[in-house]
Amino acid sequence: MQTIPENKHPVLFQDHIDQQGVVVVEVGSMPTGDRPFQSENLVIGVCLEGSADFMYDLQPRRFEPYDVGVVLPNHIFSYSSVSPDYRATLIIISPSMYKSIIHRESFIDYQKYHHRPALTLTDEQFIKVKDIIQVIRYISESAHPRRKEALGNLLDILFYALTRYRGEEKTEKVANTRGEQLFRNFYDLLLVHYNKQHTAIWYAEQLNLTAKYFSITIQRATGKTPSEWISEMLVEQAKRLLSNRRDMTVQQVAYELGFKENATFCYFFKQQTGLRPSEFRKKNGTNS
Repeated sequence: MQTIPENKHPVLFQDHIDQQGVVVVEVGSMPTGDRPFQSENLVIGVCLEGSADFMYDLQPRRFEPYDVGVVLPNHIFSYSSVSPDYRATLIIISPSMYKSIIHRESFIDYQKYHHRPALTLTDEQFIKVKDIIQVIRYISESAHPRRKEALGNLLDILFYALTRYRGEEKTEKVANTRGEQLFRNFYDLLLVHYNKQHTAIWYAEQLNLTAKYFSITIQRATGKTPSEWISEMLVEQAKRLLSNRRDMTVQQVAYELGFKENATFCYFFKQQTGLRPSEFRKKNGTNS
């Protein structure tokens, strides 16, 4: 197993992940804290002990023993806390490896993980998944000439198992209402277009709905209007950029998020957070 420095989470070692393709590590922390975090990797996590509480795509989640989470690239984590005994195994899959497996038959239903990234295993399922991961770990740390091919085949086995266990999960709560399905479709669009389209009307048009019906249905399903979801997404992305991209000025952050004027972005950010962007950046220990 790799040794990971205590002060840095393994998902932050992007150069190493890119080089290896697949990295398997054990962790006792989450990669975020009070800063929003996005990973370009595919991450599969298995909770072994303890628990973790966090926001995932702006919604509260809890990760507990026997839970498996499959986190697709570019989803948002924020506000995490973990119990003192938290321990989990992560399979971190680089963007290039992700692209090579995404069209494989075993991963054909990967879009489902956008909306329900986690499932809870039974005792028997948990043992089987741990055994598969142990083999993946062994191969990932080897120098075999067919290492990538072997890892692809092992990931096939893992995803086939998870797909089967998702189907067997008896406590599954699948959202079937029109409002919940509409929110899923809206949120998928928002993940892609948040930095280009800031109006609820645009999203309603993409979904072939009137703005009024779209707004009422989303609010009934989630308790928030589409505009509130758009604002929350922009705020989380702004916090992430202000915290992590020291090379970007506040004005560059504004343009990256689709604001035509820096003043408009600064006003929006303060209305949402109570702080100017420069104040937030200073509070989080970065340069303005």
